[in-house]
Amino acid sequence: MMKRICYIFFLSFIIFSCTFTEKPTFIKIKNVRVDKANLSKVVINADALFENLNDIGGNLELNKLEVFVNNIKVSNISTKKFKVPIKNKFSIPIKISFSPKQIFDDHKKGFLSNIFKSIKNKKVTILYKGIITYSLGDFSYDYNINYSQTIVLKKR
Repeated sequence: MMKRICYIFFLSFIIFSCTFTEKPTFIKIKNVRVDKANLSKVVINADALFENLNDIGGNLELNKLEVFVNNIKVSNISTKKFKVPIKNKFSIPIKISFSPKQIFDDHKKGFLSNIFKSIKNKKVTILYKGIITYSLGDFSYDYNINYSQTIVLKKR
């Protein structure tokens, strides 16, 4: 009987000593870099930065993230689940690959002058829009992401 009471007490202590006060916080998209930029392909890499203040980890997954370049949709991003570290900042790598033809072929929508201006200046605006899902057991939370950034299209 005493073993049972000790076991229940120990289990309760472990469960209640772990804090789960809030979901991990989306901070920003950082380290946006152009790894390849030529007439046939543009490859852009970035990191989605989060912070977990809890004693419990979990998983993050990019489900339905769309990428727009100068307001033209060029890519959808989905990834495998990433483990969330305990009480730490962490990032999820994002890789975008698209053909510049996607932007040029969309000139019927009235963006052609905007695209030529971007090429002349070598600057483009990238918009990340969609959902990143955090899950822990049966609990899940969707982050709505709507983040834009202007970058220079030069290979580093």
